[in-house]
Amino acid sequence: MDPIYIEVITSPNCPHSPKALKIASRFVSKCKFPVIVHESSIITEEGQAMADELSLESTPAILINGRLTFVGVPTSDELRGAVMEAKAKEHDRNTYFF
Repeated sequence: MDPIYIEVITSPNCPHSPKALKIASRFVSKCKFPVIVHESSIITEEGQAMADELSLESTPAILINGRLTFVGVPTSDELRGAVMEAKAKEHDRNTYFF
């Protein structure tokens, strides 16, 4: 099974970014399937490039498997639901030949 990737785009000046990262990290610690969390700060070249590509005007932002899923801080339940939906789509994609 391929892991689910959660990318949290943060800003050091954003008071909500630490909470978004904490929610994502807590979710991963409770998962029974592979999930990888990565933080990209907009003060890095990588993070700024991602923010520009997505036309982000605020942080935090959360991408799941490369798709912008949240701008702002989701609840734990919202994040779980989005990850489970991504997991189901990944499973469907891997069970068919294209």
